[in-house]
Amino acid sequence: MRKMKGFTLIELLIVVAIIGIIAAIAIPNLLDAIERSRQKRSVSEVKSIANSIQSFSTDYGGYPSVNDGVPAGYMTQADWGPAYVDATNSPAFCPDYLQAIPTQDGWGIAYNYYASIDSATTPPRLGHFVMTNFSLCSLGANRDESAGLDDNTAAYADYMAWLDANLDPNAIPGTINSWCYESDIVWVNSAFQQAPEGKQKKCT
Repeated sequence: MRKMKGFTLIELLIVVAIIGIIAAIAIPNLLDAIERSRQKRSVSEVKSIANSIQSFSTDYGGYPSVNDGVPAGYMTQADWGPAYVDATNSPAFCPDYLQAIPTQDGWGIAYNYYASIDSATTPPRLGHFVMTNFSLCSLGANRDESAGLDDNTAAYADYMAWLDANLDPNAIPGTINSWCYESDIVWVNSAFQQAPEGKQKKCT
């Protein structure tokens, strides 16, 4: 009767080492792919929401206000959902301009919406304030709203001042390109103010 031969300790150690090497290569690439997917989703949703807001502005002469007059806050379905109605008590934003407002970005945080309250008016057709300028922001992988346009905080302060003062749109700082997942994704009025470009990486 033949004796069954098993693996030696050296052979097992070699297999474990190979598996460890493969895991060390594959796991970072997998995590990077997940972050890249979250960022692309957030960019797409910011653009979709912003385009819907622009369409709303074409019809009502201004940008929507959060909770009927609060100029800044987090976007939710309740803010501009079926409860946000026009003068005839019909939905004024969803689903006319966007089927549903995405509740969270790719990292699970609500989109941050800011609208300039200066010169706010109330169109007869709407019954809510409309604002002169707006920005829409995803806070990025670090979920940090304190940094604003985190590649250039002075530019962020400039653009907030522009929103409040209703200055010429040409006065906004030029677009800032970001190269890491932690960077905020920011749209102002008709275009991205900060957006990812090129190969992305982890900032820290």
